[in-house]
Amino acid sequence: MLHSYHCHPRISAGMHGPMLGNQRLHVRQGEVDATCGYHCVLMALMVLGQVRRNALIWDTRDARLQALRKVAQRYYFDGCEVQELQLQLAPYAEQVHCKELRSRVAERTLDALADGKLCLVCFSTERYMHWVLAVGMRFEAEEPADLLVLDPAMAPIPLVPWNAMLTGWASKQPRRVVATLSERVNIDAVLVLSPVVPVQEGE
Repeated sequence: MLHSYHCHPRISAGMHGPMLGNQRLHVRQGEVDATCGYHCVLMALMVLGQVRRNALIWDTRDARLQALRKVAQRYYFDGCEVQELQLQLAPYAEQVHCKELRSRVAERTLDALADGKLCLVCFSTERYMHWVLAVGMRFEAEEPADLLVLDPAMAPIPLVPWNAMLTGWASKQPRRVVATLSERVNIDAVLVLSPVVPVQEGE
């Protein structure tokens, strides 16, 4: 069977896994900090050209990044839901459009990724809730089948621009598949992120 993989056009792969030019893209959460959503937001902002990796490490006095961090700190050990992620993205509202999908979620997520957008995906199991950043799709016989994701709970994979998949997406029976496990998940929310298109004068 023919498989193909399509990732966001700004993302490439290197020895450190996903790359944006010469910057490492993947950022990893700690084991107990419940910051998967925050780390996904940071990776999305890097892909969308709003944050450089150096700014995550050194204080660059970036007011928007400081505002994002201030909001994220409120939920550091508790995790966050859709509204909290939207608050984190608020300082970037003039550059990044954020929309929650409420209907036909599986289909519209695939459409968004096909259009070069990013998707923050929240899923849950009986034990936990988790956010990942969808950056592409795996196609089977020319039909989209799985989401390629950056999972902040897992290490990056060298020479691959993603480190996990949500398989069975098109069949609406998704599973989280990482190097060490495969488990059935329920999709709780999807936020689509895209650059804000500037309005041209005279329009």
